[in-house]
Amino acid sequence: MEIRGKIIETFPSERLVKIKNRKRIYYVYLTRKFFRDFGPYFYEYPYVIIEVGQIKKIHHGFSCFELTAFKKVTQFISRSRKVFFDIDKIRESIKTIVNKDSNLIFLDLEFSLPSYNPKKRTPAEIIQYGLVLTDSFGNVITASKNLVKPNKFYSLNKKTLRFLNRDIYDFEEAVDYIEFYQILEKLIKEYDAKIIAWGRNDIITMEKSFKINRLYPLELKERYINIMQLMKTYYNLKNDLGLFDTYQMMVSGNIDSQTHDAYEDAVVMMDIFFEFKKLINE
Repeated sequence: MEIRGKIIETFPSERLVKIKNRKRIYYVYLTRKFFRDFGPYFYEYPYVIIEVGQIKKIHHGFSCFELTAFKKVTQFISRSRKVFFDIDKIRESIKTIVNKDSNLIFLDLEFSLPSYNPKKRTPAEIIQYGLVLTDSFGNVITASKNLVKPNKFYSLNKKTLRFLNRDIYDFEEAVDYIEFYQILEKLIKEYDAKIIAWGRNDIITMEKSFKINRLYPLELKERYINIMQLMKTYYNLKNDLGLFDTYQMMVSGNIDSQTHDAYEDAVVMMDIFFEFKKLINE
């Protein structure tokens, strides 16, 4: 249900706001995250457009609607208007990013997990990569995948191998980290590609890997696009999206979410990206 009106009172301890329009007064309850992100605007007594649940619930003695999403937060001063938040403008910005004519590297990494033995704790190391390079239309230019030898042999601990459903002998044919680094470096330089990842963990681990392996950092931050965050923002969702749940919802394909394979994840991510691109341009 949509509510439009002016915030006329805020109750910080209860995380409640009182909204008035020409027809009635509403009390609306916010989650901690909503109140933290949007609370500073409330003291400007802005005009808001929000989505709330259909059923009222009791919070701190008030009969309230529960906020599900902000659509617009605006302050009117005399004849001027100050826009604090506008989901429609944000969506247009996301469309611009997604529609940009550039080559794309869909990159997924698997990395080591902390050992059960506290004496053998090491930083997370990249132990598998999968990538697909496409043009802006989704035509595959090249792809690459492999296991990667870690610096510390005991990074391949039981916990990590069990997670990947791998055996220690599988890594006898693994490539050195420098080979993976050079492949990625070459693709970035030759194709001037953006790097598409699901979430932040892969890029954070990648940047740490440069220090671990004493190599010059590649230009990632300027190229990195977190497609999960773009989709979460575009659809105005509260929670992070799971890769396989999103794939099954958008692409209607069956896939084993228990398999941890970097190349398979990169292909799934590519399919999601171009399906998302198609949907937002319809």
